[in-house]
Amino acid sequence: MNATQYNSKGTTYIVLCKFITVTMVLMILVNCSSSDDTNPNPSQDKGTVTGSVKDENGNSYPNTEVELSNQSEQEMTKTNTQGNFEFNNKGVGSYSVNISPPLSTMVVSQDPLNINIQANQTSTANVVIQPQSIVAHLNLGTVQLLEEIKDKDGNTPTDPNEPLYAANIFDAPLGLLTAINAPDGHHVTLSEFKSANGNFYVHCEGNKAIVDISLEGMIPDGTYTFWLAYLNKTRKVGENIDFESDFVFPTNPPLGSGTANVLIADSNGTITATIEHSSCILTDQVALVIPILYHINGKTFGSGHVPDAEEVVQMLVYFQ
Repeated sequence: MNATQYNSKGTTYIVLCKFITVTMVLMILVNCSSSDDTNPNPSQDKGTVTGSVKDENGNSYPNTEVELSNQSEQEMTKTNTQGNFEFNNKGVGSYSVNISPPLSTMVVSQDPLNINIQANQTSTANVVIQPQSIVAHLNLGTVQLLEEIKDKDGNTPTDPNEPLYAANIFDAPLGLLTAINAPDGHHVTLSEFKSANGNFYVHCEGNKAIVDISLEGMIPDGTYTFWLAYLNKTRKVGENIDFESDFVFPTNPPLGSGTANVLIADSNGTITATIEHSSCILTDQVALVIPILYHINGKTFGSGHVPDAEEVVQMLVYFQ
């Protein structure tokens, strides 16, 4: 092999190597470009879901739990003060929207709501609920939280005409029986006590609750107070409530603020009133019981224990 032949072959070899190198670089660049063109921004394959939880009158319900789910995933959130919620960056496809309805309400819109999330789009899921009228139950018999309603011998009363007493359970002297008298001084009988009946209707308006109270058969001219006994678990009417573990707060807050929870029955034993509370009592906790206390001495202050020598629970309203 002479020098001319070697140089020719060497040049060919160098040219071939350069060609291969350039080709590989071009292939890499083409592949990168192809990948970027297919999905230049992965977030564009996502969508958004917004919605609200309101009643039929457009009142909003904050702190309502909302679930967005499909066959492979689920996500939870809560509504804000305006009753609105939002789920961001969700994959495209079909989803269901469910809520945990506020206490003593029912969903009247499609349940669950089915939506289809599309890329770069916002889907809307508005849930409509309806508050229900709740019956007030007499605190007696199987519904009685504590065995505070007694006859003169400290037993459960059965005779409609026998006078009633309130048993002292928490404060010394334990077992003390206090006569349940009406404001006019007469001794309230079992039949009079059992005549109480009525209902509550509650709706929320953002961070407040409007409580409409309609009661009759109460002790004429009697002084009553209303309290929020929040529970950490659902209890059916008449089901035992553990005073050590079931209550959320050691001291139950009043319904309304100041003296708003103090109502006086008229001469016919009727109470018709509206109390505004500074939070949506239907979404604050798992369950709620509103005790209605009759104040035997007409005063709205005392030891703070119920029952005691000054007050007794006459009615209970369960929100579950």
